[in-house]
Amino acid sequence: MNEELISSAVSFLQDTTVAASPINKRIEFLQLKGLNEDEIDEAIKRANNPPADPSDQTKTTTATTYRGAILENQQTTQNFAPLDYYSAAPPLPERTWKDYFIMATATAGVTYGFYQVVSRYLLPSIIPPGRTRLDDDKQVIEEEFIKIDKVLEQMAIEQKEVKDANDAKLKDIDTVIENVNGFLQKYNTDKVKFDDDLKLMKLEVDNLQNSVEKNMRLTKESIHDELREIIEELDSLKSLIKVRGGATGVPERKVPPVSSIPSASEILKKAKSNGNSTTVPAKSPVDSSPVSEPLHSFSVTNSAESQPEKHRAPSFSAQKELHAAGIPDWQLAHKKKEEEESMEKSGDKKVQESILKVGVPQWQLNAS
Repeated sequence: MNEELISSAVSFLQDTTVAASPINKRIEFLQLKGLNEDEIDEAIKRANNPPADPSDQTKTTTATTYRGAILENQQTTQNFAPLDYYSAAPPLPERTWKDYFIMATATAGVTYGFYQVVSRYLLPSIIPPGRTRLDDDKQVIEEEFIKIDKVLEQMAIEQKEVKDANDAKLKDIDTVIENVNGFLQKYNTDKVKFDDDLKLMKLEVDNLQNSVEKNMRLTKESIHDELREIIEELDSLKSLIKVRGGATGVPERKVPPVSSIPSASEILKKAKSNGNSTTVPAKSPVDSSPVSEPLHSFSVTNSAESQPEKHRAPSFSAQKELHAAGIPDWQLAHKKKEEEESMEKSGDKKVQESILKVGVPQWQLNAS
């Protein structure tokens, strides 16, 4: 038996940290260290039976505990299969040519890498480069500068073209903006002018409407006044005819009603016929009574007295009838004078003057 292995195993087993581990683990560890069964038993005995030492009581109790644990372990292991014990580790194999080849290849790779690092990075920083190297680097740098100059010139040309294009676009935009501003200004001016014209037109329309309403009201009042005057003249004429008829013994003539007075269209037709043929006297549209024409002529003469410059005298036959009815001489003379003046005027003018003499309102002529 090897005493050195046994003593080392005893010291191992007496360690307090190892004593807490199971006995099977300790036996396996000792077998791995190369101890056989006799050496392991001897080491366990020595560890359990240390030399007598009165000052150390704890070691005795520990050995007793280990011994009881071993006995228990032996009893439990008898019920199981026997454990396999491993022998000591095999010796290292001898080196072959493959190992030497791998070592040489690795050494060559490391050496080549170190050489490249030294030649590329270390030596250029320590040893200055040669003259030819400097010339080559200078030429390369000059070529690079020439390329950069060409690129810069090309960029300057392109930048100038872009600038010119942008300036042209800005000019076009300014022109468009000026046109738009001019159009907006003109539009605003036209709009203000249109609004003013519209307001003025509205005022004119309002004034025209007011004037039309006023003229209509005045015309209506004048017509009412004229009708009232005509009625009064008819009443006076009727009373005059009654007086003359009663004085001369002439049978009383029936005076036609106011409805027998011709309308404006009939008066206009009569005036046109008088203008076309001045020799032929105009006939009244109502022939039922011989007094109708004198009544009509008498109303015309009364209108002529109010407006002597716009009226026209009736025909000569009408004057005879009116004279027979008892019209005063001064009225007949006045009618004759007006008839002579109107005979000197020509067609359309005579018609217009005859219309004015009759005194027909403009609205009635437009309605007819």
